[in-house]
Amino acid sequence: METEADNVGKLYIITGDDEFAIKERSRALAVELGGEELEENPAVEIIPGDSDTLKPDEIARRFLEAMRTPPFLCLSKFVWLRHFLNFDVFNAKEPAPVYTEIQSMLTSPLPEELTVLADGFNLDLRKQFGKALKAAKVGIEVLNLPKSSDRRYAEDRRMSIRAICQELGKGIESNAAAYLTETLSGDSGLLRNELEKLACYVGDAPAITLADCQAVCSRTPETVSWEFTGAISARNVAGAMRLLDVLLSQGEPEMRLMAALSGEFQKQIQTRLAMQQLNLTRVSPRTFDSLPQELRDKYPDNPLLKLHPYRAFKVCESAANFTDAELVRNLELVRDANRSLVSGGGDRRIVLEQLILKLTARSR
Repeated sequence: METEADNVGKLYIITGDDEFAIKERSRALAVELGGEELEENPAVEIIPGDSDTLKPDEIARRFLEAMRTPPFLCLSKFVWLRHFLNFDVFNAKEPAPVYTEIQSMLTSPLPEELTVLADGFNLDLRKQFGKALKAAKVGIEVLNLPKSSDRRYAEDRRMSIRAICQELGKGIESNAAAYLTETLSGDSGLLRNELEKLACYVGDAPAITLADCQAVCSRTPETVSWEFTGAISARNVAGAMRLLDVLLSQGEPEMRLMAALSGEFQKQIQTRLAMQQLNLTRVSPRTFDSLPQELRDKYPDNPLLKLHPYRAFKVCESAANFTDAELVRNLELVRDANRSLVSGGGDRRIVLEQLILKLTARSR
């Protein structure tokens, strides 16, 4: 993460849209470069890029002056532009001279006694300033929030959860990790906060369980919605009715509930198809640990084989609660209820309560 020229100072740039991760990473790197007592180190100069009282031009001017000023009574100097809020000022059609000078300095070899760290949010590498940094072969660390549409979202999220738990000296059960993956947003700060709460809650217990997560984690609409669809999958009428009360009191839109239910039953149909491909009619907690390797090699894209073995078992167990005909029926019931809600045909709460009763009923 530095320019390719030899015998020059070092330049570190950290950006992205994950504010918590950027602040955490930049602070850790700043301590590594400037020592634990950053604020007291005479070789360190910190420019607050997120200042409420300084305009961007003034922040940039102070940053430039700090880089240009040689070390005083020290052999080296470390300058940290901390949490700069608006990199787009560098991309103006006619940027102020201070931005042009900063770009020129950052894209040229730095004095060998100078180390610079600049962190901030949403540096667009497709625009002029980002392109100039890339052309100068400046190392840029990009920390973005995981997107649920990313192919590896669930796997990467689970890895992050397990890594944080390991830091906290705790294990986490597979269904608990799956619950957090599906119910918490991509915000890494929220994830760490919830895991730290859980680590305190479980005390001396070696691992975090699903029950712990449901007892402790913030009752966001996402977590309640996850429990709501789970209650319906388990044919737990009383639990589904209670959670419907919570969701409606939180102002959760009925259309979003319809989408969640439709997605759940579509997922269960896909699970049944995946089970058929693997020739599975019944599952146990050991099923996916003992699958023959030749079967794994034959169907590498089977979605069940991409899950943790215990998680795959639980997904199959949930899908087994309904027959193929019931799954098709339930999708039709959700579709009909959705039409009724859109057209205003009947009391919305009654429509939802009747839907719960129909979805959880067994075919005769």
